[in-house]
Amino acid sequence: MLTFPVTVTAGATTKVAGIFIAPTIDVDKSTVKRGETIAILGQTVSNAEITIIVSSDEEHFAKITADSSGAYLYNFDSTPLEIGQHLTKSKAAVGSEISSYSQAVTFNVGAQTIKKTAQMFSKGDVNSDGKVNLVDFSIAAYWYKRPLSEAFKKIEEERLNGDGKLDLTDLSIIAYYWTG
Repeated sequence: MLTFPVTVTAGATTKVAGIFIAPTIDVDKSTVKRGETIAILGQTVSNAEITIIVSSDEEHFAKITADSSGAYLYNFDSTPLEIGQHLTKSKAAVGSEISSYSQAVTFNVGAQTIKKTAQMFSKGDVNSDGKVNLVDFSIAAYWYKRPLSEAFKKIEEERLNGDGKLDLTDLSIIAYYWTG
């Protein structure tokens, strides 16, 4: 975890730049039947090049491009993976800037597919990591007064005030539920 002290002066505009946060990442199944695909998805900066790594005895890499809203989706073929637990993570690149890796997400390869059960996240937890912190604030700040993507509309509805836009009320919700 990194801390960035910022001094904010009333009535002045403060621009924070040069921070490239790792993408979010998730999978659609807790267990995938060997030979079927598992969806690896997340959110990052618009049009970023995403590198996805699936760790196994041998690491598997994939490169895709996030869409204009920053959403990405990759359907990974589980055929080369052995039965057992695996993990995946991603990083983003825009120009010469490269993010750190996302947190790792685990999944199993087995004899049958089991959909991932929906987890309940608290208000303000925009990136679904169980915490409400600078990462959530930064993601929300990106969408501030912009048209929301379809994927982010669902998040805004579930974890913020649900009015279909991101404004000061939503940032206040993040501040109220802040865990650090």
